[in-house]
Amino acid sequence: MVNQTSSNNQSSLVTVLPGDDLTYIKEQGEVSSSESKKQVKLGTGLSYDPSTNKISATLAGRLVHKSTTGANTYYILTNSKRYIPAMNDRVLCIVEDRIGDYYRVTLPASSTGSALLNTCSFEGATKRNRPNLKNGDLLYARISICNTLMEPEVSCMVLPGEGNDSAGASRKDWMTNEGTYGQLKGGSCLQISIGLAQELLKPTSVVLEALGNAKIPFEICIGINGIIWVDSERPEYTILILNAIQNSEVMSEEQIRGMVKSLVHTVRSTYLEE
Repeated sequence: MVNQTSSNNQSSLVTVLPGDDLTYIKEQGEVSSSESKKQVKLGTGLSYDPSTNKISATLAGRLVHKSTTGANTYYILTNSKRYIPAMNDRVLCIVEDRIGDYYRVTLPASSTGSALLNTCSFEGATKRNRPNLKNGDLLYARISICNTLMEPEVSCMVLPGEGNDSAGASRKDWMTNEGTYGQLKGGSCLQISIGLAQELLKPTSVVLEALGNAKIPFEICIGINGIIWVDSERPEYTILILNAIQNSEVMSEEQIRGMVKSLVHTVRSTYLEE
């Protein structure tokens, strides 16, 4: 569940407002489910109207372009107060209750408030061999069903092909506790702004790069709904990482690197001296 970065191209283009006509991005491919050399995929904040063949913005923010091997993905990067569930988004959620073959989970900071999770939606799970979750358990999952007609569903199974893209998803049996999705044990959580969560998920995240360069071993799960989970070998490091991430939201790149260096020096010299 370690956050992984990528060398894929990702760049911010322009600032857009709701209703802006962005049909020009179709020049990169066709907006459809059919196979193409460079298919265009629309993410959060973009809407395609097949009757007019136009693409428009539904949110205010920065238009971001992410290029992968088979597709050009566009989405709006915005610091909204509420997370709007979108297909295949990675989220952190909390088990609330069990209803038959489903768990109801809370989606913090989301517009829907909750979602459903099939009890067998785990790698290698069967009706006889599946996790027995309790109320309050924390999960890292992805949005598997999302539309306006029904409550969203989440899954702890890797999407086919997901392990080959920039997400670097790991498909391992739920019992190993080494897969990308599943129950998160130990560690600490922090609620951050959705805008900061989006920045952390970018391959160019400065604060995560600086923490990695500090050679502090840690695991991190970032939910696009504004919840992050961090676990490390020492509680002092966990607190350091959470503080660094929270402080980074209002700093420049140079300030972030200096801040991380200062925090690491303080923790190692003050709390970890032999």
